Amino acid sequence: MIKNEKVTDLTYLIEMTGGKKHLILEIIYTFLEQIADEIKSMNDAISTANYATIKSYAHTMKSTVSVMGISIIIPVLKEMENLGAKAENIEKIKELKMEIDLICKQAILEIETIKLNYV
Repeated sequence: MIKNEKVTDLTYLIEMTGGKKHLILEIIYTFLEQIADEIKSMNDAISTANYATIKSYAHTMKSTVSVMGISIIIPVLKEMENLGAKAENIEKIKELKMEIDLICKQAILEIETIKLNYV
């Protein structure tokens, strides 16, 4: 885990929505649903060594996490996307997935707390 460092930065989201609380809350809820689905699909793809799907979900997740300012995870997703494109090194992909899980877990906790400010 990243310990005491925040992994989220909602500056972009706040600017994009003009600070409108209802829009921010809607995007937060969408993010929480999407990230859970993407993580599950990524796990399924990794368990079957489906490199094309691994590449696809790593690419998709870059957009999903960018909205929430989770920039720390982007290099990890890029590396996973590249390995998926090359269809190689499933063990390294599994290591990267563990890192993604830790960062996402922390991000979800942060966002769940932030969400309370918009309810």
